[in-house]
Parts: sequence; C-alpha cells; structure tokens
Amino acid sequence: MHSSIKLRVRFFELDPYAHVNHSVYVQYFEEARISTLSEIGESVDDLISRDIALVITDIQTRYFAPAFLGDELTIESGISDLRGASTTWVQKIRKDDLIIATQRTRTGCTSLNGKPKRFPESLISSVQELLVSEEWFS
Repeated sequence: MHSSIKLRVRFFELDPYAHVNHSVYVQYFEEARISTLSEIGESVDDLISRDIALVITDIQTRYFAPAFLGDELTIESGISDLRGASTTWVQKIRKDDLIIATQRTRTGCTSLNGKPKRFPESLISSVQELLVSEEWFS
C-alpha cells in the first residue's frame, strides 16, 4: 500500500521561468514522507523521543514535466526496500494523471547523536503497510 498527500503550488516556490524550482520538489517529497510517517503513528516527534533519527543517505530525483502556480499536486509515497537499518522510499508527484517527477530516497537509522542503529521492531511493523513493489514505482 502507498500513501498520498495533496499540495497546491505557491508563488514563492516558482523560479524565474514561472514554474516550480527543481529544489522545491525535494521539499515536496520530504513533506510527503513526514506526513506518511505521522499517518502510520511514527511522527518525527515520536521518533526523536525514542532516540531515532531517519537520515537521508541518497536521493535520486527525475523530472518529467513542470508544475505551475496554483497546480494541485498529488505526492504518492511507498517503501520498496526495508532492511534492518535502512529503507528505500519511492515517490511520485502527479499533476492530474501525469507523473511530473519521481524520487528514490535511501534513509538510514541512527541515534540522535548520529550513531547507526537498527530500526526498532515497532517501526519495522509500522512501515510494513507502506511496502510497494518496484513495478508500482516504474
């Protein structure tokens, strides 16, 4: 299963060419991941209280079409790979039925002081419902 949120493009997210700046898409994807974690009961505040930090180790973003002021975007998020101390998030941004960007993000699990650690069983259990196949992403 995957999760989705909707966002509307705001004026300050535009570049001089009047479309969403490429760096803003990274923020859209991050907002969707944070929202998704909250939906499954694993908010950032909760993770911090348990000495868990989810850190980005790799991001690969592809852009296919622009978004413009006022466009409503749907960001879909899933997890394609879950290991003891890392996950791979796969995400898509849609404008209507058109996929305009995708992102594959590898996250690692650390303590708040940066020491690598395994995901707690409770977190592994929570994210199970987000598992998607590679075909979903392709």
